[in-house]
Amino acid sequence: MIFLDMDGVIADFFGGIESEFGIDHWKDVDFKEVVFAQLRSTDFFYRIPLFDVSSKIVSHVKAVAWQNETDWGICSSPLRGDSFNSAYWKRQWLLKYDFMPQVPNCIFTANKHKYVWMGTDNLPNILIDDKPQNIKRWNDAGGIGIRFQANEDDFEYLVEELENALKKRRMV
Repeated sequence: MIFLDMDGVIADFFGGIESEFGIDHWKDVDFKEVVFAQLRSTDFFYRIPLFDVSSKIVSHVKAVAWQNETDWGICSSPLRGDSFNSAYWKRQWLLKYDFMPQVPNCIFTANKHKYVWMGTDNLPNILIDDKPQNIKRWNDAGGIGIRFQANEDDFEYLVEELENALKKRRMV
């Protein structure tokens, strides 16, 4: 199974932060004190823009997953202290961009690593995520993680890394 994270991978979280707070760069705001507190109980995750490459990423993952007889889905972290609300708006975002009807597995959890072995084929799952700590936890749990951030990495890089991950998965 191949899991896509949302924020930073197909949803422009940092662009959304810049727009939400009227700043030039997301690093200009204190996340722990300001951002998380002000985003709780809002529809922020519904208003995040797509990356230009988001549809291409989803289409490629779907094609590769089915070609290799695996499955795919979304595995995204909800906002700390606002799990139910932020997960709800993330689902609505997926519906808004027509991704949701196509997503066979949709998981919202801060503990992504618990889904490394989800599936019936007894093979480790693949996670595409922008946060190095999520990739480390995923790999430590036996999964295959790909660190990818759509506003920093090229689509071709993701294609190559995913091909390598699928080869590695078949060798397990």
